[in-house]
Amino acid sequence: MMDAETRQAYRAALGGFATGVAIITVADGDQAVGLTVNSFTSVSLDPPLVLWCLGEASDRGVYFRPAPHFVVNILGQDQQALADRCAKRGQYRFESSELDLARVGRPALHGCVARLWCDTHDQVAMGDHVAIIGRVRAFDSRPGDGLTYFRGRYGTAPTPD
Repeated sequence: MMDAETRQAYRAALGGFATGVAIITVADGDQAVGLTVNSFTSVSLDPPLVLWCLGEASDRGVYFRPAPHFVVNILGQDQQALADRCAKRGQYRFESSELDLARVGRPALHGCVARLWCDTHDQVAMGDHVAIIGRVRAFDSRPGDGLTYFRGRYGTAPTPD
């Protein structure tokens, strides 16, 4: 176990790696639940697998752990408020008007630079997190600058010319 000072220094060191920002969504009855993550990565192209991490202490684990499907919504630079909203406790539900419900039971967000509709492939407990691996079943993307996170601040990944 790390002491509090070492833990904070470790988090700061990890913050030196710039990442994209995504919201993972799952269905919850007539609504959807979202969680902001920057722990997203591609695992394999063939088969198409992706991975994201869920903290064991997350208040949303009850939705994501048993979910057979999820959507990775990769955010555009103009979606910071949405990222902030889904990073907080109690502010992570979406109404149907905020969602693209074209794929039943797999709610996606509007306006993202990319979306990946996934089936849960595996879950692996690792330390204080669970790595959730998804098999991509469908995807789309649109032009636009991506939202990034670096050293505790949001930024932009511009679209290449």
